[in-house]
This record gives sequence, C-alpha cells and structure tokens, in this order.
Amino acid sequence: MSKITGYLRFQDGLSDWVGKATSWLTLGIIGVLLYEVFARYIFNAPTVWGHELATMFFGALSILAGSYTLRHQQHVRSDVIYRLLPFRVQAFCDVIVFALGILVLAIFFKLAVEFAYRSWLIGEYSNSSIWRPALWPIKSTIPIAVGFLILQCVAEFVRAVVRLFGMRYDDPRDDMSDADY
Repeated sequence: MSKITGYLRFQDGLSDWVGKATSWLTLGIIGVLLYEVFARYIFNAPTVWGHELATMFFGALSILAGSYTLRHQQHVRSDVIYRLLPFRVQAFCDVIVFALGILVLAIFFKLAVEFAYRSWLIGEYSNSSIWRPALWPIKSTIPIAVGFLILQCVAEFVRAVVRLFGMRYDDPRDDMSDADY
C-alpha cells in the first residue's frame, strides 16, 4: 500500500467515523421532539427547552456531516459539462476547485475559531427563550466541523493532483467495503 493510499484510507476513515458518530444526533432530535409533542399535547405541559435544543442538535448534525458528505461525493454539484470533459481536464478542474475550497475554508476556520472563542470568553447564553442555554458548546462545533471539512478537502485535492499527473494509486473509494455506508 502506497503512502498516498494509506493517507487517503486514514482520512476517509476519519470522515466516515465523524459522519457515523454525528448521525446519532438524529436520535437526539427525534427524542427531544417526541418528548415535546407528548408534553405539549398529552400532558398539556410544553417545555421551554425542546425547540431550541432540537435546533441546536440539527445545526450540529448539519455542519458536522460536511466531511462525510464530501468523502462520499454527495455535495450538490453541476456535473453535466464536467462529465463530458476528458479525465485529466476533470482532474485539473478538481485541483482548482479543491485548492480554492481549502483557501476559503481556511479563512472561514480562522473566523469560526474567533467566533467560538468570543462565545467561550463571555460565557454566552441564548436570549431566544427563557431557558437561556449556553451557546459556546454549539458555537464550538463550527470550527471543529470546518476543520474536518478542510482535512477531507485536502484528501480530495491529493486525489485530484494524483489523477492529474496520471500517478497510480489504490483509491479507497473503490473498495467494496466502503459500499456499506
């Protein structure tokens, strides 16, 4: 196994693990919303925290799933023209897209770290409800998620460069064991 294949296998595995771990938040969302429905309509005692907690879980789920989604090439893209291009031109386009993506995400990562840090520093709480939950935990998921997305973007960039230069490698995406996601 080449170093490139080993790196891609590690990074893809990390993105898979993050995606699968994050998917458990779905059960949290369902649990909170079911509790809220029963409390509101069966016991006539709605919660002050249900909607906001479900929203926080959904926000974390949505942003943390980014690296998993990129790893499985499931982000929305227009590939009508892309698929008509020769293999190496596709790779060249991917090199440009992922290089720009890494640059933009690096800027976003810096801003997200500052955003989360300020929230931690002031002990920020929500003013959306009388529950007033702490916001720094959910705001901290933003730089974490962007960091995972940058790591997967780097792996996609490496794939594109390798394809552009016609180097041979075993892409872990071609493994049948990855088909069970």
